[in-house]
Amino acid sequence: MIERLENALQIAVLLFCCCITIYRALRLHSRVWIFLTFFYGSWLLGDIYWTTCLFFFKQTPQISIVSDLSWYASFIFMYMLLHQIAPPQGNSRAWLVPWLGPIFTLAMAIYYTLWGQLLNNLIYALLMGLLLYAVIYRLCKRKQYARQTALCQTILVFCLMEHALWTSSCIWSGDTLLNPYYWCDLLLTLTFPFFLRATRKAVSA
Repeated sequence: MIERLENALQIAVLLFCCCITIYRALRLHSRVWIFLTFFYGSWLLGDIYWTTCLFFFKQTPQISIVSDLSWYASFIFMYMLLHQIAPPQGNSRAWLVPWLGPIFTLAMAIYYTLWGQLLNNLIYALLMGLLLYAVIYRLCKRKQYARQTALCQTILVFCLMEHALWTSSCIWSGDTLLNPYYWCDLLLTLTFPFFLRATRKAVSA
């Protein structure tokens, strides 16, 4: 019951965010807002399928790849959004710190395989690792990417909340408010509106 309510809340938040980004994309004719719309829309589709299975079949989806494909796409669109705003500058290979992102996601993927599918976890590790590399790279070069700082910080928090959500689902179970999974999911939901302000700041002149 709690999971269905939280999913419904997340869907409502995503719908609200989608309406704003669609309006801005049409008004400003900006690819950045189109990519953010696709980010929200892809995550929304995954949530709708997942929640529909919980509502009608009273269980998590047996074919979870439908939601996973939508969530995969979200990470890709967010990565494209970063590159649309500003591509990497200089020699990225000279920076060792950004590799902490892919290393972290790979290590966590190996850990998650104790409970989930190997391929699914590796795909998430690859996509999120790529996104985290781009984010940490920009944070390391804050002078060149000053306007993107808020967006990169929001993405970083979002990715960490995703890992907190996945980790808590591995360790704890139970449909009660004492389960950290639901609190992590709520915090993840609250990050979505922050992308609006952060993106607006990143593209402002």
